[in-house]
Amino acid sequence: MAAAPAGRSPAKHLDGAMLDLHCHILPGVDDGPADLGEALEVALLSVADGITHVIATPHCHRHIHLLRADILPHFERFAADLAAAAVPLIILPGSEIQLTDPAEYRREFAAGMYCHLGDRPDFTLLEFSWDPLLYPPDAADVVAWVRDRGTQVIVAHPERYKVFQEAPDRLGPLAAAGAWFQVTVDSLLGNHGSASRALGEEVLRAYPDVLLATDAHRPKRCSGLSVGYAWVRDRFGPDRAADLRARADAVLARLLAPV
Repeated sequence: MAAAPAGRSPAKHLDGAMLDLHCHILPGVDDGPADLGEALEVALLSVADGITHVIATPHCHRHIHLLRADILPHFERFAADLAAAAVPLIILPGSEIQLTDPAEYRREFAAGMYCHLGDRPDFTLLEFSWDPLLYPPDAADVVAWVRDRGTQVIVAHPERYKVFQEAPDRLGPLAAAGAWFQVTVDSLLGNHGSASRALGEEVLRAYPDVLLATDAHRPKRCSGLSVGYAWVRDRFGPDRAADLRARADAVLARLLAPV
């Protein structure tokens, strides 16, 4: 079942729900599925894994600068395609917003140009450049600025950035400013290399406010969430796995709550 326009869904869907808050599922808009067939395959793989809700998070960065006005029509079209194909997956709109130029980011944020998670101001998914030279030295100040405006910052896959792999202590100021961290399941499985796996494990060990997501892009890069929760349960125990799941459940409940 697809989401209603603007990503609103009734609260009854919370029973047995599992949220994937970072997924490049929209077809033909960024480096995710090339066409509708691939996007539907990702959706079916998600359903088979037990995922009930997916936030579609296309890129908003220097090369693919997808803003709210660009994203919502694609989201509505794919929601209709899911319904037509009778795929029992609820999708919500969103985006993965890159921070390289703090002044530009603040301008576009203040102007309401970004599509935050669920197309609501509660949570935003923030990424950094893969180039360590483009990491803003005042990134923590930007996180604090966003938090002051009532939006919870979730940093996408910090374990994959070379800037943090080389100096993990750079994560501390972001956490102190209020950021949460989203660790990607494929990183924990070693599919993004040993450095990403090691730092992903360290993030889970050192920081309490962590969520898991797939960052799925296409059928061959769609490992699911259940294997990630199992990985955490095996290495950190059932309480830590339950904590991650509860945090994701709380995000979903917030996004589905009446405005």
